[in-house]
Amino acid sequence: MKKNLLIIVLFLNASILMSQDWSRYKYEELGFIADFPSVPEKNVQKVDTEVGQLDMHMIMVSKKEGEDDNFVYLLVRSDYPKSQFINATKEYNKEVLDGAIAGAVKNIKGKILYDKTVRFNGYPGRVTKIKIDGGYLYLNCYLVDNIMFICEVICPVSKDNNKSISRFMDSFEIIKTKN
Repeated sequence: MKKNLLIIVLFLNASILMSQDWSRYKYEELGFIADFPSVPEKNVQKVDTEVGQLDMHMIMVSKKEGEDDNFVYLLVRSDYPKSQFINATKEYNKEVLDGAIAGAVKNIKGKILYDKTVRFNGYPGRVTKIKIDGGYLYLNCYLVDNIMFICEVICPVSKDNNKSISRFMDSFEIIKTKN
């Protein structure tokens, strides 16, 4: 009896410790909230696009093999010029999302395994899985007016469909703020 009780207590403690590894991070200036398995790094890169140079705000946790189920947890925010989205149609928004997915596939020389059109808080989006060398890239893209949000997880083949993928992706929330 004492042995069974000890096992239950150890299991509960381990479960609590595992759930405490993740923390919620709020980035009001970028307009989102998400859970990360450790403290994320934040940086900005200038990216040349068809519509000019954009700031790509990246919040990322990267892990070495064996440290976590996944190699990368990444959130990106890019603001397109508002003028590009005046009277934007559903077709135009689809083209912008198509471009984001096509760009990701091309940059990593991947192959799309699935690509699903979604609505996220009423905004157009895509949920995509891409086969890459040695693993998979899970990519959720959401177009909020002229702002592209991208949630990304990269995992090794051996850890495909692990719970941390959905935990990270499902934690993403948009904070609607007035400028």
